[in-house]
Amino acid sequence: MSEMFFFICRRGMVLVAVLFAMVGCAMGPDFVRPAPILPDHWQNADTVARSQPSSALWWGIFNDPVLNSLMRRAETGNLDMVLARERIRAARIQRRAASAESLPSLNGQAAYTHERLATAGVGQVLQPLLGLSPEMQGQEPEGVSYTNYSIGAVASWELDLWGRQRRLQEAAKAEFSAVQADMDAMHLSTQAEIARTYFQWLWVSDRLNQAEKKLERAENILRIDQAVHAHGLLASVDLGSQQALYHEAQGEKEELALKQGSLHRALAVLTTGRPDAEIPELAKPANLLDVKIPKIALGIPSDIARNRPDIRAAEARLHAATATIGMAQADFYPQITLTGQISLDALTVAELGWNARNTSFGPTLSLPIFNGGRLSRQLELRRSEQRSAGLFYQNVVLSAWIEIENLLAYEKFFLSRYQSQLSLLKTGQARIDALGKQYQRGDISQRELLQASLLENAGEANLADTYVAFLINAVNLNTALGKNYL
Repeated sequence: MSEMFFFICRRGMVLVAVLFAMVGCAMGPDFVRPAPILPDHWQNADTVARSQPSSALWWGIFNDPVLNSLMRRAETGNLDMVLARERIRAARIQRRAASAESLPSLNGQAAYTHERLATAGVGQVLQPLLGLSPEMQGQEPEGVSYTNYSIGAVASWELDLWGRQRRLQEAAKAEFSAVQADMDAMHLSTQAEIARTYFQWLWVSDRLNQAEKKLERAENILRIDQAVHAHGLLASVDLGSQQALYHEAQGEKEELALKQGSLHRALAVLTTGRPDAEIPELAKPANLLDVKIPKIALGIPSDIARNRPDIRAAEARLHAATATIGMAQADFYPQITLTGQISLDALTVAELGWNARNTSFGPTLSLPIFNGGRLSRQLELRRSEQRSAGLFYQNVVLSAWIEIENLLAYEKFFLSRYQSQLSLLKTGQARIDALGKQYQRGDISQRELLQASLLENAGEANLADTYVAFLINAVNLNTALGKNYL
């Protein structure tokens, strides 16, 4: 007898050991981080001086206190950033919910039922069991009513023999990383939009100041031409041309004022969530050319695979797609669920006790036999989704490579153009200074000096156009490199 007991125990221990060994394995391929196809160096970065990569906030390269203040406002006032944080919370909750799928479940239950059996034969059998009055013995009642009280609990746990639950958790964790990267991309994109809008506002403000000077000079020239025309020394056609130039300068000023107001409202929405919000920083005098020309630290090309949020999101979704293959493969194998139940059942509340207990415990085996090829098709679909995720990852990396090279090429172009226009502007300013001395000596008229100043306004406008394009390209380059944003 003892030998038989020992044999059964040993068989049970072996079975338990086998089950735990099977729990340690997982179906499907393990995720291998892809190696992005990127160059060893950037082709268009050879002539641009660079600083070393920094952990400081990326917009600090512009050294603009107003921009810094706008970014701080946006952290709490921008609706997209608030939405990004809320989506991160939701993704974190979803990941925890997936982790809970592998844990045992325990549910309590309680019931109260009042039943009536209308069959006379059954009622007669139950009559003595239910403790009915003896006077009713030998009679067949038309029905018997009784009450049942029940309280208990049910526990179940699916053994993760083939790693399905672990692959589910792995996929949920990877999807959380993808959502987090998506929100990082939204965060970075919003910050970039704030910087671009602010630089455009500076540019329009600078152009508006230049337009006011241009209108003033055009008005002075028109006044001189009107006086000359009154003395019969200027043709009406020439006077009409100058009037047209004056009205053109006036229209340009009004259009720029409208653009300035529109950009101000856009900045208010981006930083506070309201178009009518006050932004005291923008009320202070500002000059576009006071913004520092940045020298962006590039790093090696392979860094973008770790820095760019869209690449990190694509990699995480490839990871999730790989994990779902293991889930689909595990569906082909048996599922074992351990179920236990205990309940107390009695006809009266007073009888509820340990002696009224009902218990059950045992494993349940579920084995797929025929499903019309559904499981095979699901596995094929998951493999196809993994291949699609891999191709999408490669496409995102390639797009990032092209984008950065283009922005670096534009950076070189804008830098060269800015230096050329700055040289021309300095030459023009020296020419205006010389003409001013000639006017003071009486060698030229005031009209000639004002006309030359109008041409100088065009040079200043061209320089401002190039400068703002340079700054916006720097913002785009930081975004493309996936610079830090928190």
